[in-house]
Amino acid sequence: MAKLGEVCIQITDGSHNPPSGVEQSEYLMLSSKNIDDDFITLDSPRFLSHSDYIAENKRTTVSEGDLLMTIVGTIGRVAIVPEELKGICLQRSVAVIKPEREVVNNRYLMYQLQNMRPFLEKEARGVAQKGIYLKQVSQLDIKLPELEHQMQIVKVLDKASKLIFLRRQQLAKLDELVKARFVEMFGDPVKNTMDWEIKPLSELGELNRGVSKARPRNSPELLGGPYPLIQTGEVANAKTYITSFNSTYSEKGLAQSKMWPKGTLCITIAANIAQTSILTFDACFPDSVVGFISRNMTNELFIHYWFSFFQKILDEQAPQVAQKNINLKILSELNVIVPPLSLQNRFAAFVERVDQQKQTVQQSLEKLELMKKALMQEYFG
Repeated sequence: MAKLGEVCIQITDGSHNPPSGVEQSEYLMLSSKNIDDDFITLDSPRFLSHSDYIAENKRTTVSEGDLLMTIVGTIGRVAIVPEELKGICLQRSVAVIKPEREVVNNRYLMYQLQNMRPFLEKEARGVAQKGIYLKQVSQLDIKLPELEHQMQIVKVLDKASKLIFLRRQQLAKLDELVKARFVEMFGDPVKNTMDWEIKPLSELGELNRGVSKARPRNSPELLGGPYPLIQTGEVANAKTYITSFNSTYSEKGLAQSKMWPKGTLCITIAANIAQTSILTFDACFPDSVVGFISRNMTNELFIHYWFSFFQKILDEQAPQVAQKNINLKILSELNVIVPPLSLQNRFAAFVERVDQQKQTVQQSLEKLELMKKALMQEYFG
């Protein structure tokens, strides 16, 4: 065993006060949102001016093979810097870990640190946003077998990671297939390239905010009963259908809220903007979610995928104070293309067939993820 700080050349974090970003440049600054286990994404990066980039690189130099760990917000995600991203800049939410390669393999260390996430999450502190200190990271106990044994462990876990990556790719391709089918059948919904009839969303169905009158919202007497309660995050993470719930209302909770029927399209209007998914059971939700129940002109699956083309636009236009939000008026006035219902239903049938394939892939993915976790627990304990 050794302390992490003893087997690393350096452990440091990114900028505490990120410089003012520029609209576009070759100089990237990434945050914890860009770090996932095993890989780094370039979704919504921040851009720096040349002078800011030089200043930041003097403070925190990121090299190929370094480990990046999220230490604020989402705790304990770890990925390795590829050659093409060396020299990137980082915000405070990410730590750079430079392992001593003669002592510890960087991929072995990555997997061991990923296995420590539950412990790191428990140790995190903060009010508005939880985080861990670099000193805590440096004091982590690391199992340190011979390099040859480390490589044997890496070989096994790399195989599991590759299979997980391939399953995720399959799911992404199936999502792309559905969106491509939408455009094939209905054209570009933003530009209405097929010149369909257009109506405001409020004319196509019942559109109302969820209800959560009582304060505080998490008061114990409101919770713990038989009535499902869906939160904003569950809508955003559910993809097409909401099939499970983490909270419930009591009779008192239901009395100050409203029960929405199965088949309702849920639309987020705070934090996660215009993310949508469809209830598969009756449920309540707070006023940060809007419910849409279509009349006889639209299919919920059609509207769900229509929103997917507008989500980024709405998110960028949303005002931000403490957190981004849009209001019911903005949603109600959205102009929606209205192709014949029979055509919408044909699209919905296609989506259902693809969803069956996605469920098969998702089940395989979940089994692989469980297997990887079991292996990591076996190796790192």
